[in-house]
Amino acid sequence: MLSSLIFAIAINIVSSFLLRQNYDSPTTIISLQNDPLVLRFGNTNTSDFFKLLDLSGDHLLIGARDVVYNISISSFTRAHSIKWPSKESVMNECQMKGKPNKMCHNFVRILTRDAGSNVLVCGTNSYQPLCRQYKNDKFGEYHQIMEYSGLGIAPYDPTYNSTFLRDGDLLYAGTVSDFSGVDPLIHRRNVSKSVDLGIRTQRNEITLLNDPQFVGSFKDDQYAYIWFREKAVEAELSNPTVYSRVARLCRSDVGGPRQYSNEWTSFLKARLNCSIPGDYPFYFDQIEAISAPVEGKYGGQNFSTQLVYGVFQSPLAGVVSSAICAFEMNHISNVFAHSTYHIQSNQRWSPPHDDDIPTHRPGSCAKDSRLLSEETVAFARSNPLLHDAVQNFFATPLNIHSGGDLFTQIVLDPQVQALDSRTYDVLFIGTNTGKVFKYVNTIGSGAQSVTPAHLVYAMEISKEPIRNMMLYDGQAVNKVNDIVRNKYLIVVTDRIVYRVPLTQCSRFSTCSECIALRDPQCAWDSVAKRCVALDRFKKGDTLQQQIIPSEDIHGVCMDSVGNANILNDAPLSDQPYSLHKAAAIGVFNSINDNCSCEVLREKGSYIRSDTPYMSRSSSDSNNTSGAFVVVSVGICVLSTLFGFCIGLLYSYCRSRSLEKSSFMDDGLFKGSLQPVCNGTIKKYPITLDVINAYESLPRCNGKPKSGESPLHIKVEGELEPEEKMVCAATTLPKNYRAKQRYL
Repeated sequence: MLSSLIFAIAINIVSSFLLRQNYDSPTTIISLQNDPLVLRFGNTNTSDFFKLLDLSGDHLLIGARDVVYNISISSFTRAHSIKWPSKESVMNECQMKGKPNKMCHNFVRILTRDAGSNVLVCGTNSYQPLCRQYKNDKFGEYHQIMEYSGLGIAPYDPTYNSTFLRDGDLLYAGTVSDFSGVDPLIHRRNVSKSVDLGIRTQRNEITLLNDPQFVGSFKDDQYAYIWFREKAVEAELSNPTVYSRVARLCRSDVGGPRQYSNEWTSFLKARLNCSIPGDYPFYFDQIEAISAPVEGKYGGQNFSTQLVYGVFQSPLAGVVSSAICAFEMNHISNVFAHSTYHIQSNQRWSPPHDDDIPTHRPGSCAKDSRLLSEETVAFARSNPLLHDAVQNFFATPLNIHSGGDLFTQIVLDPQVQALDSRTYDVLFIGTNTGKVFKYVNTIGSGAQSVTPAHLVYAMEISKEPIRNMMLYDGQAVNKVNDIVRNKYLIVVTDRIVYRVPLTQCSRFSTCSECIALRDPQCAWDSVAKRCVALDRFKKGDTLQQQIIPSEDIHGVCMDSVGNANILNDAPLSDQPYSLHKAAAIGVFNSINDNCSCEVLREKGSYIRSDTPYMSRSSSDSNNTSGAFVVVSVGICVLSTLFGFCIGLLYSYCRSRSLEKSSFMDDGLFKGSLQPVCNGTIKKYPITLDVINAYESLPRCNGKPKSGESPLHIKVEGELEPEEKMVCAATTLPKNYRAKQRYL
């Protein structure tokens, strides 16, 4: 136990030191916890387990405890609500089953609308899931028209990671179908009917779903995609691990023939590979969230493609880190269309022979799945895992972040056009500490950039983990009848829902600060002398911006710095710490025009920021691949040395023990190595009298047998006939003191 503790501490020390030296940390943290521009809805005293469910025009639909809130985005106050508490008898039964009182409520987890005015609402209902259909009248009031069981649709536990997807009258759900949560399923049923069995994944089959945690879902013209993480059945039993997956289902699937009529015939899944490439890749295997598919031209391509971004965490103990990866939908389709299958034979996983694969390729859509042969359906049910993995589109993670902030959510403002005529995806990443990191995907624009993604800043919004996020992009008319875009970031925690301004440009008051952001949503207005959001201003010659630092940057910020030498040729994240920080906090206004770069670095290292709402953090670095190799090698070396030392110590102690036993048998150490009983040297008798092996000292157990003399001691002086004391198998007077002993 002690050795394991020491080993864990050592790993954490080594990994923390290495990660601190090599990984991304925010340069600027903007505290928004008391900002008047951030609007809030909720109660800090109780946990309502808020869940962002839908967007209806300029209103948010939020699921909570015993209620659905309709929140106006403009005022961020409640416009309408649907109250739906559990019955008292159901709550009492929930408590009798051992659940805490705070969990025995109806937490609304699903809300969808059909093409008309009907709304489907499903909740946990104190661990007895229930669904209701409501009709919205012309006055905005909701009236219940139907109620049925939510089994296989809504989760039992409000904290369970589930997902759902509406497709006309059909609803796809990834959840669990039992109280204990041991029967996960992907289920589809007709929600316009009160009774419909639908189709589901096979029950109690770990090759299909093995303790999954669902993170998202969406559909295209032909398929539905479910994203999740699960315990990997193909991993070694001695090394259980979690893998990230994407599963694909045919929207036209109506079940199989005969006994397979209520089961999927098209279910397939593939592993997601988010890792640092190399001879020994470092994997981020735990997917936490995905973005909606975004379309754009990436990597200098002349054609558009769809990407899905995801945030991942590393499962390696001692290395607390997160990563951002992206996956191309065309590549996902190719994997599902052409990859062979991963089958288990004799406890080994390998591709099957071509002769074993049915004529109708499992996973492909049939005109009528009920007409498929039973052999085809049986093969698909037994071998749902594809052999090939879905690879990261950019070959390496866009960003790797270490430390206490773990990535939990992601939302995008896609294809933002900058002043350099390039388009950039702007990523907002939620964390378990209530922060939101803002990144810019620089490599996706096709520009030559040293770093795949640039961290603009971090916003400190809450102290609680971020559960959901949404980007609201609306329009409004200002006083001069100009249509402007109101963009907000909606952030959801268990207790509070936040409306956050999408940009923070106005907080940076100098040209050097504004340009150093490298934010495509912000630019410096040289006439107005302020940092402005591009969405609200027309592009023109008065605006200055630089997303990808180039060699020719002279002339930028000439109004605030005489020699405009505030940026080096390299990206900001590769510059020295003091210069990078100085650029971020605007220290160059007080620097002489003729200062060299060395002087700037020296002065910048002593500057402290007085800018409100902002604080400094540790330095940036993006040498992620090499650093993770160092971490991995360091941990391996440490493990080897630790094991060697333990083995050496054990061998040494073992050899000493054997030596002692051998010496005693030969009579070389009679007396000196014997235990003591009440101050008297004791030798174990060679009789069959049994002494408790778990006692530290042998017990005094009576008078010795006559004729036995366990100690061979020559004593000078005579013994006086006094009262004898019995100890094990020897007898000596109570006040006996030996003048001299010879062994």
